[in-house]
This record gives sequence, C-alpha cells and structure tokens, in this order.
Amino acid sequence: MLHRRLTCLDDPDHEAASIRTAAPHLPALDFLGRMPVPLRHGFAAGLERAAIAAGGRSICFLMGNEWYAPFDELARTGSNTGFPHLILSPFTRDVLSVPFQQRLRAAGHGAAPAAPLHPAVTAAGLVDPAGLFTVFSLIPWVFLIDHRKLGARPAPRRWEDLLDPVYHDQIVFGGWQRPSDGAYPDCNDFLLLTLYHRFGAAGLRAFAANTRAIMHNTVAARMAGTASEQGGGISILPWLQADICPRRDRTSVIWPEDGAMTMPIGFSVAAEQRARVQPLLDFICGDAYGAVLARNRYPAVWASLPPNLPQALPPGARLNWLGWDYTRTHDMTEETMTATRIFFAAWDQS
Repeated sequence: MLHRRLTCLDDPDHEAASIRTAAPHLPALDFLGRMPVPLRHGFAAGLERAAIAAGGRSICFLMGNEWYAPFDELARTGSNTGFPHLILSPFTRDVLSVPFQQRLRAAGHGAAPAAPLHPAVTAAGLVDPAGLFTVFSLIPWVFLIDHRKLGARPAPRRWEDLLDPVYHDQIVFGGWQRPSDGAYPDCNDFLLLTLYHRFGAAGLRAFAANTRAIMHNTVAARMAGTASEQGGGISILPWLQADICPRRDRTSVIWPEDGAMTMPIGFSVAAEQRARVQPLLDFICGDAYGAVLARNRYPAVWASLPPNLPQALPPGARLNWLGWDYTRTHDMTEETMTATRIFFAAWDQS
C-alpha cells in the first residue's frame, strides 16, 4: 500500500472519491499529485469535477500521511517504466532530486505553456530554464511579529536580521518533532535548508541561538498576541497561517524586504498525453482556482486575476527561492539533512 488514502477516479460514472487499498499502477495514471494540507480537500473536489466533465480520468491524489512513498517509487524506477501523464507537487526534496528529474525527462515530460506571469515570479527566477516544470502556485513564508513579546527590539525586515543576537530566544518556526533515536525531525527543514544555502553553517548556528521553539504553524498563529508565554516575538509562518492570526492590533505580518522564502508548486506533463490531461490543466491553471489560491494566500503565479478578487501578491512583494542551478547541482536530501543536523546540534547547545 503506497499511502493511507488516495482520491482516485477512473470511472466516468463515479461521482465521489474512493479509497484505494492497493497501490495503483503509477505509469498508467493520468494524474498523480499532492498539495499543502489547507488546500487538499478543495483541490481534490475541483480536480474530480474536471475529470468527470471530461468523461473520466485516472487520478491518484494523495490525501493521507504517506507523502513521499509514490514519488520515491518513481525515483527508484527505471526510466523506461514510465510516469503518470501529469505529476503535480510542491517542490519538496524528492521532486527536486536529480534521479527523479532525469527519469521524468526520460519519460517525455516537460512544462506546459502558461499565461503571463506576475513580475515578482519572473524576477525570482521561478520559470524553469530547462523546461521540465511549470510553476502555478507558491508557498511564501513571512514573519508574524508579536509586539508585546518582542518588546523594545526592532522588528526584523530581512532574513539576515534573524541571525542578530538581539533576537535571542525570540524565534518560533513550524514543527513538532525533534530528531530522536535516529528518526528524521518533523519541522520546516525547507527553512533550515534555505538559511544554510544563504548564510552557511555559521548563519544557521546563529539562527539556532535565537530559536525559542518549533511549533505547529496554526498553534503559533493562535498564540501570537496572547498573554501566553508560549511562542515568541517572531514566528516564521506560511503566509496563510500568518494572515489568519486574529489579534492584529498586537501583531504584524511582515513580508521580508529581500523576498518571502518561497517553495514553488508546479507540474510536469507528458507531451504525448497533453491533450488527454488538458481538462485537468484547465482547472489547475484556470481563473476560478487562481482565485481560490489567492484567497488562501497560496498565490497563483499569473500576472492578473479576474476583477474584484484579491491579487496574488502584495504590492512590491519580492520572492526568494533556492534557484534551479542550486537544486540541480546538489543532492537536496543530503543538503537538507546536513542543514538539519547543524541546526539541532547548535540548538541543543544554545
């Protein structure tokens, strides 16, 4: 069993999600994908409607805990075995692995033509120069400031500010499990990787010295601005969680001046199956779902949305991501594990 729950649709008369108890034959799928937790149910429902309207497509959408399993299987599979026709995911370390990308290209996958992009998206270099992926949405991380806890300290404006000793014991970021007994930690290791890439081991150690706790993103958002001693003066959160903090008279959301740390969400499609999966692409890249993404602070990358809907990004906002050159010349799993080891070793000594 690849994962605990799949939303699968391969029957044009099927009107609801079904639970599969056996692994699907991955290369035969029209779609394999996953989305951030807050978007999962709405995305699955919209995708199924699009598939039904098209007369039925074979869909496997990950809804449970086995986040990596089918992607790991594809990375291990020989390049002649084939891939699902349309693959969609946040750009986590497995998708960015060199073997996965090599085999995806060998299977005949590539980017799809897209609408004009938001200038910040282009400036951040999020268009894949190799033409393998199309980015359609973003996960931006920002600073949520608790002014009472921060006290007289100035609010940080840039990522480098978080390394300043003035913020000792003030920073919280997403997570709920430290490494133990050799287990991999459950925390925002993408943040640790990004800080390691930008500021090196010394910068990561400085950040560890300022870290108060790792905490689930929604818990950190709820704690901000309260009298509770939990949490910190600075929480690093996805834009959605930062924006839903209810105590905005005592808190502020700061978009970093040097760019919100950004994880792209994108897809790759088999050229010879493009026409078959086009109804699914029309949903994914359409105005209606772009509006859903904008309202939920996982902004679509397009330059414009329909009138009377929130625009994708704040005026003047910049984005900051690892970059294609870095991700294609380094082992992302090994780099992430190295960053995580450095952080927790330093945090234990702080």
